[in-house]
Amino acid sequence: MSATPEVLNVLAVDDDISALRELEQTLDDARVTLHFADTGNAVSRILENNAIDLAVISVHEGTVGMVEPLSRQLRALKSSTPLIALVCPEPQSAAHAAQVGVEGCARVDDARMVKRLLTDQIRQIRNARSQSEALKQVSDIHERYNLLLETSSEAIAYLHEGLHIYANPSYLAQFGYLDFDDLEGYSILDLLTPAQGQPDLKSLLKSFSKGQLPNEPILVQASRADGSHFDASVEFSPAHYEGETCIQVMVREQLELADNAELQEELEKLRSHDLLTGLLNRQAFIRQLGLEFADAESGADLAVLLVSLDDQTALQHTVGAAATDQLITQTARLFRQAADDSTLPARLSDNVFALRVWPEDRGEAAQLATLLVETFSGKILEIQGKSPSVTASVGLALGSKHMFNVDELLGYADLARQEAIRTGGNSYVRYRPSTDQTNGGNTEQWGERLRHALNNREFRMVNLPITDMENDAFLLHAVETRLRSEDSEEIILPSVFRPAASQCGLASELDRDLIDHLLHSFQQPEKGDFDGDSLKPESWLLPLSASSLTDSTLIEHLQQAIDDEGLDGRKLIIGFFEPEVRDQLLELQKFISRFALRGVRFALLDVQLDSRVELMMKNIEISYLKLDNQVAIALNKEKGARDLLKRLVSEASENNTHVIGPQTENTSDLATLWQLGITLVQGQFAHEE
Repeated sequence: MSATPEVLNVLAVDDDISALRELEQTLDDARVTLHFADTGNAVSRILENNAIDLAVISVHEGTVGMVEPLSRQLRALKSSTPLIALVCPEPQSAAHAAQVGVEGCARVDDARMVKRLLTDQIRQIRNARSQSEALKQVSDIHERYNLLLETSSEAIAYLHEGLHIYANPSYLAQFGYLDFDDLEGYSILDLLTPAQGQPDLKSLLKSFSKGQLPNEPILVQASRADGSHFDASVEFSPAHYEGETCIQVMVREQLELADNAELQEELEKLRSHDLLTGLLNRQAFIRQLGLEFADAESGADLAVLLVSLDDQTALQHTVGAAATDQLITQTARLFRQAADDSTLPARLSDNVFALRVWPEDRGEAAQLATLLVETFSGKILEIQGKSPSVTASVGLALGSKHMFNVDELLGYADLARQEAIRTGGNSYVRYRPSTDQTNGGNTEQWGERLRHALNNREFRMVNLPITDMENDAFLLHAVETRLRSEDSEEIILPSVFRPAASQCGLASELDRDLIDHLLHSFQQPEKGDFDGDSLKPESWLLPLSASSLTDSTLIEHLQQAIDDEGLDGRKLIIGFFEPEVRDQLLELQKFISRFALRGVRFALLDVQLDSRVELMMKNIEISYLKLDNQVAIALNKEKGARDLLKRLVSEASENNTHVIGPQTENTSDLATLWQLGITLVQGQFAHEE
């Protein structure tokens, strides 16, 4: 659920009360509250009772005596509050303002200059707050990651040039050290000896400095502090610690399993269940879905429902990173009230829970989705003295094995969940793959549907924030449209209607519609054309189809929007889908040459691990690569995926191209991306509008 836009408090100082109405008309911003003061006592009273974000004083004969005291009072506040002076044509007025030092000055009789100065200052304040919040979120991620390290049952340490610079409690306990001070500075060679036939560790340490890490675990004999030994396997992976590049080492003791059925059963339960909540873990849930899908009768529908709390970032801020586990366990407890064991309840990631049903009819799945929403709606949690109330969003995907595989069904349910969050939360959204897919909807039907949507403005633009985990000043918004009829609950996502539009020959027209939405946002910066209000980022990522490369009408329309209608090319990043343009390089070069002159930058979207983009980056100036969301799945399931991604990141870095990670809410996936040098991330954990 999007947070309510924060209202800014502006103090207006003048001895003429009519100036208040003029200032209100000048600002025309519903998110600004004006506080009027005509005396020094009124100023003091307002500053005492309100958190003032900006002060404006009209400097003339009647107020000149209040300028210096007001400036002094603002400087005494805990937070820096800028002061704007509106001066008269007489030079004495500007001189008084200059003596106290103001953040901006404009002639009161120049309405355009006054509006520009005030709106720019208000935008700077909002951007600063947005950046501060992004920094807080990144700090929370780091704190959460460190907390996971500290509480992990896995023995994990970080090495720099072979020396220990960090070890978690499990690692210290496994090697028999009471405190890291006793281990700090020890070489890994002091603790581990390779087993027979295993690589030499000294040679491995030399290869680490070149970025070469073994793909498979190394078998070793490990030495404890008391001189005893144990057999272990060791995994090495790249990492960052306190801003420095290093190596993560994970040591697992090799235990001989007894031939004991109860022990085997207990181990299997540990492997298949989430330790924190007792629910099935992601791997076990997906494995079970696959087995059920394979044995399902032809035509039987499987419904997958994904659930997460709304305003997750605000909740995390309220309870603190240290209470994350309590937040998750209480969420799981509410979830279990609506999900019994027959629905296969599971925890898929940090904040996302799942269940599945085989409904006799589709209304049964909708009823379960409604039950989940109602179970969470307005419930009060009790966490470390805090008692926030919560709501939840649910995504529902439904289909047979002839329509989807398990990964697709999960992906569509997650898209629906995210859409439920973006459209207000405390509700569910069912993913509908098309208006008539169950009856084999055809190109003609799609053409009529999309043409009707264009003519009736049924496409709604949403913005997807992309932030940098290591640079809180970076803020980029990717934009997309959703097809939503006013008389239907149906929501069709770009992954469905874009291919259909391409088949119907309407892809360029959909691109033009998206350009017009974005242009409308630029022309009305305080009333963005979005589902919900939002702060404006530094840059916008605009996805276009390959057909737009050769559509002269669209190209001229986009050029006019940049040259004449206020679409700032310097803030625009145009993205093309790599699978679509890999065979249209000449057209892509011409397009880029034309718009690069206007300050536009470019991106390749939906880049897969096996995409051959190195030649494109060498011949075409590409600022960003945005990875396909399937990359996150591949990193968890496919051997060699990490090496492929590492190579892709290295090639991008050589060409001064930034890599944007796949959308994820999973902290462990975040950590993997970060270790591989990918800090640009898209997801609600980063910035929820």
